[in-house]
Amino acid sequence: MLDELHTRIRNAREQAGFSQREMAEELGVGRTTYVNFETGRSRLFNPLLDRLAARLGMSVEELLFGERPDEQLLRDSTALEQWRRNLVSEYEQRLNLLQERLDAASRVIDAQGTTIRTLSDSNQFLMTQLSKDE
Repeated sequence: MLDELHTRIRNAREQAGFSQREMAEELGVGRTTYVNFETGRSRLFNPLLDRLAARLGMSVEELLFGERPDEQLLRDSTALEQWRRNLVSEYEQRLNLLQERLDAASRVIDAQGTTIRTLSDSNQFLMTQLSKDE
């Protein structure tokens, strides 16, 4: 993350059109100190980080993390919504398949129930016939 931070600082400075010397002057530090911020040899301290972000026209979060938090949240929420839709679709398909299997099993059970009733009726008829013959 630190390497990315230093790269973002350099890229933002270049995009804003500042030289390292100009940026150092804007921040009230020496050029060598500023160069050390860009290369990672020195750490930025909070008040300086605030001023640097402001001079570059960005938020501290944007400077630190490479984008505005609301843009990240929007992208995350869009991705989360797509994931949710995919998950709902997948589970609907699974539920439909399970419902089809349940319906098929119910038909088999009904058919077997009919067969059992028919066999019971036949058995009862035969038992009645046997008892008449005795």
